[in-house]
Amino acid sequence: MIENETHSTCSCKIGRNIDKYGLDDLNQELTQKRKTNNASLRDLADYINQRILGAALSDAGVDSTDTLYDAISGDEMTTELYESLTSDDTPTERVARLRTRLTQLGVDIDTVESDWVTHPTVRSHLRECQDIDTARSANLTADDARDTIEWARTQCVNIVAQTFTRLRNAGIVSTGSLNVTLTIQITCTNCGDTYRPGQLLNHRTCSCSSEGTKPPET
Repeated sequence: MIENETHSTCSCKIGRNIDKYGLDDLNQELTQKRKTNNASLRDLADYINQRILGAALSDAGVDSTDTLYDAISGDEMTTELYESLTSDDTPTERVARLRTRLTQLGVDIDTVESDWVTHPTVRSHLRECQDIDTARSANLTADDARDTIEWARTQCVNIVAQTFTRLRNAGIVSTGSLNVTLTIQITCTNCGDTYRPGQLLNHRTCSCSSEGTKPPET
């Protein structure tokens, strides 16, 4: 794995990754994307993770001329690979094959994924290490809530899928191709109504409100 001589100005996870992967310009890029382009914390986390993945690919000698599983290659290889590894829509079998191919090419994908960051980590880094105000609004919007819930659901699905892939590779479990799904339900403890997050966000109320309309069952 990459070890570089450069030293960042902080010791948080992002600072350590800057040193580890030689991402000398990362703080400057984050500042510009946040202040000039108004990038979200989630977008910044994805950007950092792609930079980490790209550095790991480069360190292993993998470039755009190499072809990974399902014809992932070319100038956008890092972006396509990251999206395939992290998207909830990617079949578990395809993720497993990509991880196997990366290992064959000399990429320690387990370490790379453990170095990836989340948007709360980005928030802390910007606030505490870069002195950048990350406040957007005093009010949480429904879209913000949807993004956060979907992020949490995707992370959970990916962790479970990756864990069982490793169990299969180690011979601890023996199964066919696995597809992991996660359904989130929210129940009001007063009236007992149960909804999916999207239902409750769309209708904004439960049977506790005499003016509310209960969301249809789906």
